Amino acid sequence: MKINYKIVANHLGVKLRGNETFTELLEIEKQLKRNKERMELLEEKRERIAEQNANIQRVDAQTKKYWGK
Repeated sequence: MKINYKIVANHLGVKLRGNETFTELLEIEKQLKRNKERMELLEEKRERIAEQNANIQRVDAQTKKYWGK
């Protein structure tokens, strides 16, 4: 089976040498998937931290308003 490396590279979004085996292409795809999942987890963590910081600031503002400090 002949592999069209131009189409595969476009699908994966990475530059290929042009002599990768099918197994190597599968491994590249797995690595890209893992990296994407890690990036999504990091983004979720950043969003959670931003939300927590906003809540902390909101509570601080309410506390300062109530206690006058």
